[in-house]
Amino acid sequence: MDRHILAISGGGFSTEETSFIDEYLLKIARKQGPLNIAFIAAASHDAQGYIDAFYWAFQSEKPSHLSIKDFESPNIQEVVNDLDIIYVGGGDTRFMIEVWQRTGFDQVLRNAYQNGVILAGISAGAMCWFETCYSENEEDEYEEFPGLGFLSGSFCPHYNKDKRRNEFDNWAAVQTNISAFYRLEDNENLHFKNEKLAAKITT
Repeated sequence: MDRHILAISGGGFSTEETSFIDEYLLKIARKQGPLNIAFIAAASHDAQGYIDAFYWAFQSEKPSHLSIKDFESPNIQEVVNDLDIIYVGGGDTRFMIEVWQRTGFDQVLRNAYQNGVILAGISAGAMCWFETCYSENEEDEYEEFPGLGFLSGSFCPHYNKDKRRNEFDNWAAVQTNISAFYRLEDNENLHFKNEKLAAKITT
């Protein structure tokens, strides 16, 4: 069974009324009938407006969402395994990963991914799948921290923003043990199939 991750730098349903990259995502998973697609807004502390926008954008599918409190549900692995797509929103990457690790949800995601559930995410929700993250914290200072390691290397979204580009480039220049750096401007996206880069999509 093929494994897919779609890493979205910017755009998507939260900023575009009709999103090509979201349509591309649905085509990866398309089968007969609506798709079971769940949104995770943990990086934005379950921001309700973000969740509402997801439901509106994917109303023709079978949308749902998983809140932070859901991660510790006794049947969470079964719930996630029944999905076609997990879509992770943007926000505070480190906070989100730490919540996942504390609750064991990181392993739930890994199991689902190995079983063919498609993973997608924007910004923080794209960065988290890689081995190493470098992003701003709550004090707006950039720092390095481990990602989930489903994909090798490190991912920088919003590379068109001056501060982020400069911070990431200065950090990357002194790294010796990271195999690949992916620098994506908004509306640039990467599709990985079986942990190999299959396509770069510009929208």
